[in-house]
Amino acid sequence: KLFVRFNWTSCIVIYQNDAFGNGGAKIINEAFINNNLFIEQLIIFDIMTVRIRGDLKSYLINSPTRIIILWVQSNYIKSILENAIQYDLLAPQFTWILSSSFSLKNFNETVYEKLIGLFSIEPVTANIVNAPINQTLLNAAYQIWQQYEPETFPGSTNVNSYALFAFDATWT
Repeated sequence: KLFVRFNWTSCIVIYQNDAFGNGGAKIINEAFINNNLFIEQLIIFDIMTVRIRGDLKSYLINSPTRIIILWVQSNYIKSILENAIQYDLLAPQFTWILSSSFSLKNFNETVYEKLIGLFSIEPVTANIVNAPINQTLLNAAYQIWQQYEPETFPGSTNVNSYALFAFDATWT
């Protein structure tokens, strides 16, 4: 909806190379296709080397789009943004949309102005926004969890949001 609201038509997606990143990139791509939007480039952030695969500067500078979706866990944001700051790949030339929040305390105050134009959109589970969920399937997953891993099952009301995201990614 954000892209439609601002008449944006394309973006670059930077995602981490694991199930979280691959699943997020897949869902973003599907949402873009369903809304006649285009992902110009998918860029991998390698969580083993803690670096972008390839040259971030040339990827971004040579792209016609100036919108970047950063789909990584919060502990990787600082590393990627430091790289972007080094090559002047932030505001006002680029708008970055982050999938996780991060603390400005991680950065020197002298770069705060360059961080203007970043915004964070955090995923939420369906029950928080009154979206429909397949409760029968979710209850079945809880029963399996209780049966095979009872020591790790926190109870259905205390399941971490990221466990619910994993459930969604697995069962949809």
